[in-house]
Amino acid sequence: MARMKLLLTALLGLGTSVYAQTGEELFQKGQYAEAAAAFERQPVSIRSAASSNFLGISHHMLGRFKEAQVAYEHAIKAAPDLAAPRNNLGALFYSQQMFSDADREFRRAAERNAENSTITANLHWARYARDNVRNARERAIEVIPGRPRLLEPTDNPRGDFLAVVSLMPPTVVRQVESLVLRADIFMVRKAFDDAVIEYKKAIALDRYDSSVINRLGIAYHNLQKYRDSEQQYREVLRLRPNHIDAMNNLAVIDYVRGDYESALRRYRTALKLKPDSATIMRNMGACLFALERWDEAVAIYQQALVLRPDLFEPQPSGAGTQIQMHQQQGAMINFYLGKVFALRGDTDSAFSFLMKAVDAGFDNIKMLKEEEAFKGLVADERFDRLLKTMAERKPGDD
Repeated sequence: MARMKLLLTALLGLGTSVYAQTGEELFQKGQYAEAAAAFERQPVSIRSAASSNFLGISHHMLGRFKEAQVAYEHAIKAAPDLAAPRNNLGALFYSQQMFSDADREFRRAAERNAENSTITANLHWARYARDNVRNARERAIEVIPGRPRLLEPTDNPRGDFLAVVSLMPPTVVRQVESLVLRADIFMVRKAFDDAVIEYKKAIALDRYDSSVINRLGIAYHNLQKYRDSEQQYREVLRLRPNHIDAMNNLAVIDYVRGDYESALRRYRTALKLKPDSATIMRNMGACLFALERWDEAVAIYQQALVLRPDLFEPQPSGAGTQIQMHQQQGAMINFYLGKVFALRGDTDSAFSFLMKAVDAGFDNIKMLKEEEAFKGLVADERFDRLLKTMAERKPGDD
């Protein structure tokens, strides 16, 4: 009897997985009515969050808004940390021109997915529509014949994140794009004052684009107007929760001001959201060096260099979104950077940093000789030259 129960359970599981697979295949073909029917053949009690999300989108595309909302809410209940169903519930409200509700759900989605570009764009357009309801609804009348659900085609491969259309007047959108392009060019040329002017013109027309506001912050940052840049980064985080670049850039300001502990806390938070960011790791390493937590700094730099072997090479300038700080270069910092590269087997870089350490006043011969990471450098003639230079250095020559 027990074996029969197990067999029935297995067969039920196999059946529901087939329905899910068939439903997604139909969904990808744009056969939404058939996809919805396939998903609904799955018992609700065991339907996955992903299947419920696709069921919601299928109903959404068919204009069955009540059914779509039920499906999205089931997906949210099944997997509260998933961003896609919250984003799509926001898109459902947007389709019904309930812009405040849409903005709320997009923000919740952003709290769960730090970098999704569809969510970022949706927040942008929902915030504009929320604050300019009358204009947005007038524009929607013009858009609806071609986009009856107020949705844009998405470049998301699985199609599990819906994108909403902009209801900002097209002439304004084009004008903003032109101003931002000019500002970006000024950034590449390091004409930061001119970039500030153009970004501010763009933001005067559209104050809802977090990426442009972040770039304005970077322009101020390059002018060493840290109070102004901090204000922009905080505005970015108000508009777009968990904006990793703005979090990183705020931490850089803490570093510049000498508040290394605060910077480190921000970096740790950002790194949890984006564990593969070499820039954040490098910036963390700089903070750890400033706090003289040498071994921790060496470890984080090693991780960063695995991701980006060229991390310490000059980086191209441009209208980037994430600031890589200029690290303080004292004797001990260069010594430990030499250790980082020695551990990687990069002898030339190791000697380069060790020479910089000696030039900056490092003269602890015993420490150099006893460092295990440098044992492989001893046979190199450059090691002897380093020792000789250190031995000849007289006190007070620093």
